[in-house]
Amino acid sequence: MSITIHSRVEEIDEARRWVTERVRAAGLGDDTVGELELALTEALANVIEHSYAGDGSQEILVDVEVGDGDLSVRVRDWGRAFEPGGYAARDLDNPGEGGYGVFLMEQLMDNVTREPQPDGGTLLTLVKKREGGPSDG
Repeated sequence: MSITIHSRVEEIDEARRWVTERVRAAGLGDDTVGELELALTEALANVIEHSYAGDGSQEILVDVEVGDGDLSVRVRDWGRAFEPGGYAARDLDNPGEGGYGVFLMEQLMDNVTREPQPDGGTLLTLVKKREGGPSDG
């Protein structure tokens, strides 16, 4: 199951609604759904701002896979690849605007991977374990 959106902030809500419908149908509870929504929002905002530098004409593919033990949301772009060496973690003792997306994704999800793709861009995978099922929130 996948949806393709354009790299515009206005389309983040559409992708988030689409993912939420699928994870709710899989029986995940409110806490898990909320964590996935926040992580996905941060992921898409980062793609729009950093991978595509605000170019709203580009595409982002969002895919959901529900397994017995976990749920994966994949975000695929064809922009500038994420470079871990170029990322500086936010200093949480010195708050300011922005720079929390990667931190939030890694705190909310059980596993976060970023894979540069041979034809350009990055495949980001957000994994959440399905420990609690419908009663997890």
